[in-house]
Amino acid sequence: MKLSDRVAKATSILAVTKQMGVYPYFRPIAKSWGSEVEIGGKRLIMIGSNDYLGLSHEPEVMEASAKAVTAWGTGPGGSRFLSGNMTIHLELEERLAAFVGKKKAVLHVTGFSTNLGALGTLLASTDMALFDRESHASIIEGVRVTKARMATFAHNDVASAGRKIASHLKTEGAGVFLVTEGIFSMSGDIAPMDKLAALKDAHPGISIYLDDAHGLGVLGQGGRGSANHFGVTSKVDYIMGTFSKAFASIGGFLASDDGDVIEYVRHQSRTQIFSAALPAGNTAAVLASLSIVERDPGRIERLRKIIARMRQGYREIGLAVTESVSPIIPIHIGSDEKAFLFSQELMEEGIFALPAIYPAVPRGGALIRTAFMSTHTPAQLDRVLEVLDKMARKHRIRVADMAEDQARAKADGEEAYQAQTAKQRQSFL
Repeated sequence: MKLSDRVAKATSILAVTKQMGVYPYFRPIAKSWGSEVEIGGKRLIMIGSNDYLGLSHEPEVMEASAKAVTAWGTGPGGSRFLSGNMTIHLELEERLAAFVGKKKAVLHVTGFSTNLGALGTLLASTDMALFDRESHASIIEGVRVTKARMATFAHNDVASAGRKIASHLKTEGAGVFLVTEGIFSMSGDIAPMDKLAALKDAHPGISIYLDDAHGLGVLGQGGRGSANHFGVTSKVDYIMGTFSKAFASIGGFLASDDGDVIEYVRHQSRTQIFSAALPAGNTAAVLASLSIVERDPGRIERLRKIIARMRQGYREIGLAVTESVSPIIPIHIGSDEKAFLFSQELMEEGIFALPAIYPAVPRGGALIRTAFMSTHTPAQLDRVLEVLDKMARKHRIRVADMAEDQARAKADGEEAYQAQTAKQRQSFL
């Protein structure tokens, strides 16, 4: 298909949603207060942000960022390999490694480029990258740039992963990288890191690569992440994390106990070598965020209490909610069109939350991705639950409503089938 044909097909779909007034993406935010934003002159409660600890508007973090800009300027002037390496980059790498319980770390400029560069460097053509079926696009793209074999295992299914590892290790010289997210970005599910790590007992040659973008600052002792949460840090070979969630900035890193591998990635990762360095202001923001998290675990505890409260509130409304303790709580909708409409009505009610549709989620599994922050106030949370209760009833997305609708559709289908059968029998006679 020609580029012009592909473009026309995509833009025609966008045009329809825009004409209907339900296109939800690229909303221009005029101002942000963290837990609230201004769009089109209207102030809305933000429940779609990954700023889980609310540190992006913490005065200490903003001041540290501003001071770094004064000292180093707004841009690095080059890649770290050439002219962009700063002392605060080295300081941040050292502190990040210690924070997640590893010996060494290397920075990248985004989380996506971390996975793209690190996996693209670590994997060889004889390896198999075995990753959870719901893994982030950056993981998939990171594997694609290599000649390694790609395979998936059923979501959070340790037995499925074990079978595929055993099968692949029969190949002489083969290596296996078992890749998973700690907290999955759309569903909010938490990977069973203890059981995945236990696969090393039967297959000691495998390497485990953990993308903990959404787990850092949320799970584990003092927010040290998913591996710490399950007590398996020593069994996880590589911990990847980002700063665009709990650490109030942008960028990413890879940490490991193998210092030689980290140096190898530092010098071979194409997204590291051929990208400008992380700006000083962003680097300083992460350092300040780390300091706050390390001395004030109460902020994480507040987040956990808010998560528990909102999950219980969703249950009381009648929404389908898992037992996960992550701040991501999806609202299951179904069709893309219904999700677009639901999101638009949320905006009209003063709530900002956007839909996730295929390919971010399976076809027919559109959802509204909601996520909560430690800085949300009780009044804001009450308002969110009030609006969701009203809209869940209106759009019939409660568990009981959906079960009733499915039963009715099944009955209608059976009735239509019986009527058609009777008509055919009569025609035959």
